Amino acid sequence: MQKLISFESGLKLVHAYDPTVRSVAIGVFVGAGVIRESKDLAGISHFIEHMVFKGTSTRSGFDIVNDIDSIGAQINAYTSKRYTCFHTVSLDTNADKCAEILADLYFDPSFDDDELVKERKVVIEEINESEDTPDDVCLERLLTAFFKGHPLEKPILGTKKTLASMTSETLKAYHKQMYVPENTVVSIAGNITEEDAIALTRRRFESRMKPSGARFEEPPRAKTNCVLTKKKKHIEQSHLAFAFPCYSFTDPRMVAVQLMSAIFSTEMSSRLFQSVRERLGLCYTILGYPSTYKNNGAYIIYTATNPESVEQAVRAIRGEIDLLLKDGVTEQELKKGKEQLKTAIVLAQESTASMMRTFGSYCIETGELYDLDGRIASIDSMTASDVFEAARYIFDFDKASASIVAPDDGVDILKILKNA
Repeated sequence: MQKLISFESGLKLVHAYDPTVRSVAIGVFVGAGVIRESKDLAGISHFIEHMVFKGTSTRSGFDIVNDIDSIGAQINAYTSKRYTCFHTVSLDTNADKCAEILADLYFDPSFDDDELVKERKVVIEEINESEDTPDDVCLERLLTAFFKGHPLEKPILGTKKTLASMTSETLKAYHKQMYVPENTVVSIAGNITEEDAIALTRRRFESRMKPSGARFEEPPRAKTNCVLTKKKKHIEQSHLAFAFPCYSFTDPRMVAVQLMSAIFSTEMSSRLFQSVRERLGLCYTILGYPSTYKNNGAYIIYTATNPESVEQAVRAIRGEIDLLLKDGVTEQELKKGKEQLKTAIVLAQESTASMMRTFGSYCIETGELYDLDGRIASIDSMTASDVFEAARYIFDFDKASASIVAPDDGVDILKILKNA
């Protein structure tokens, strides 16, 4: 059973009680991601995610991880396009200690100048590592081109240029602006009662918060672009990806998109996998998936293949899309897709960490409680016609963008896709 509790300050708590386990997962979600960043501060949300682990007013960087290791717990963090999450998993007996450490990171990061210089180098190496990974380059360039002119175009990691301009004062100012109760959700899942979860959240977080009066406006829906981006790189394979407009995160039609994705492009039995990899042997990896946000969305298809097989692979992808748009999906495929989606949802509830992430991320995105039973019911209610209509909406070739990273960047994969 999930519960959403709102505190006086504007802070929200999402709680999921599971007395059958001996663990507790705690996540602190802050609505700070590239969607909130100016161009000259691209990557600041991610940089702060790093910097809070370098020390607080009461703990050194070593103290933070040592205190966690001393109780056998786990701590980590990540930044998405829309939010940042700091999270722990521990025995239920150590939940309060984990909450105290997370609160220390949230309220009191020191943003030490010397540590900032060192950690900037670490993030630059993270950027370098990403730039050496051709699928990362391909997909990052794709979304930058597709969302050009909108906040979603910015990379989560930022750039070497934007990182170079950030100082301790810059980070402190952004932290003060974003790390406020109205922009924060605490998510707790596992063997902790609602009463104890509320008391823990009130003691470690709410008691230190005051309403800030901050209001966070949503950027408008993006006017996506239809462009090709190419990058020449001395690698063995050609990496190619396509982006199509998709429904937003909160659109009820996204259930049909997820069903279509399971049938068409996500699972090993999906049409794209069976056609492009299994029958034609053109690739090792091929997949399609929705990447969605509150007001925007993209549907991505990605694969990597021998440079000599690029045109054949694109034509094979287009051929499968055409079949989907011509005939839709069968009742047997629909039934299988429903079972896949429902199983994934239910199995995720058997992990306290997964519950914490699912419920916390949904709440920071929407301000609402994730309705597990409602989601399963909506999956069951989908028809083959719903999936067909979702496919017709997404696969508009006049609105597609494409990205290729290859040893030979002369191939116009967008033109091939449109004219195949």
